[in-house]
Amino acid sequence: MGMQSASAGPVKVLVVDDSVLMQKLMTQIVNATPGFQVIGVAGSAEEGWDAIQELRPDILTLDLELPGRHGLKLLARVLKQDPLPVLIVSAFGGPGADNTIQALELGAIDFIEKPDGTTHTLEGFMKHVGTALQRASASRRLLLAARATTQGAVGARTPIPSRPAISREICRTAGKAPLIAIGASTGGVPAVQVVMRDLAFTRLPIVVVQHMPAGYTAKFAARLAAATGLDVREAADGDRLRPGMAVVAPGGHRHLEIEERRGEFVCVLREGPLVSGHCPSVDVMFHSVARAAGAQAVGVLLTGMGRDGADGLLAMRKAGAETLIQSGETCVVNGMPKAAFEIGAADRAVALDQIGGVVAGLIGDRPHQRTA
Repeated sequence: MGMQSASAGPVKVLVVDDSVLMQKLMTQIVNATPGFQVIGVAGSAEEGWDAIQELRPDILTLDLELPGRHGLKLLARVLKQDPLPVLIVSAFGGPGADNTIQALELGAIDFIEKPDGTTHTLEGFMKHVGTALQRASASRRLLLAARATTQGAVGARTPIPSRPAISREICRTAGKAPLIAIGASTGGVPAVQVVMRDLAFTRLPIVVVQHMPAGYTAKFAARLAAATGLDVREAADGDRLRPGMAVVAPGGHRHLEIEERRGEFVCVLREGPLVSGHCPSVDVMFHSVARAAGAQAVGVLLTGMGRDGADGLLAMRKAGAETLIQSGETCVVNGMPKAAFEIGAADRAVALDQIGGVVAGLIGDRPHQRTA
């Protein structure tokens, strides 16, 4: 198929949805978004595949609940042959949430909840479509640039001078294990899974903020638990972090903070306004880890649009923590990591598939020390 090169014309969008009403609504919204144009619609996975071959879209919007439930199959087929940005248009709740998380794991760029007339209104849906299109367009530009400049070099690592490794002896003396804090947004679902899978053997407590609405983060935590073998859960107020345990900030209207209480790291959920455009915010979590853990922490900022996490990562670095960002060429959208790099918040930039190994080295652990 082959992704087309960037041009001065509008970004071409193909809509795949079995509802004629949703086809018309998506067409109206996309065409009303400056710089985007619908070039075709399809009502099934088979029609969608044929339309992709014929029309060569720049972005695909995909309903997972297609006839025969073949939405996930079409997504996997598209991403395997020649990846292009795919936005999932999903019905909330039940199997819809599970399917959406699976689609993001497969490599979909983002997802948009269909309006239901209550919590998910038409006005909110229209706004989310426009924002998601911008994220997908940014991802497309990144893919085009990467293909133009390098083939197969996505594993390259750009080192930034860093401090000595964290002393596990010091951590034991203080009564706390090192704490790993991870922040991510667009493209973060598979990225977080990769990093946590590679760190599972360390059995260290992990805190994750992944931008995701309420109702999805519990599903995300469950899938992380299945993929990593760790005790992964949606964070609850008062949770005490233990070795081998990871928490995911619940989506909604509360920020996740970490506090140190009597030698333990404790989760605190607090209602508050948007910070860096988000709630929960990576910045809020990173700032709290800087206060609670200082040099005993490692901060990892992964793919995402915007700058949430950059200021918090800088606070962690100033507190003595090791700080890593995902390298731009391995990000779906190199917004948050780039923002952190520009303000000097990162000790080093690391390719996604190398982050786990680098963090293990920083804390003085190696895979051969794996415990049962």
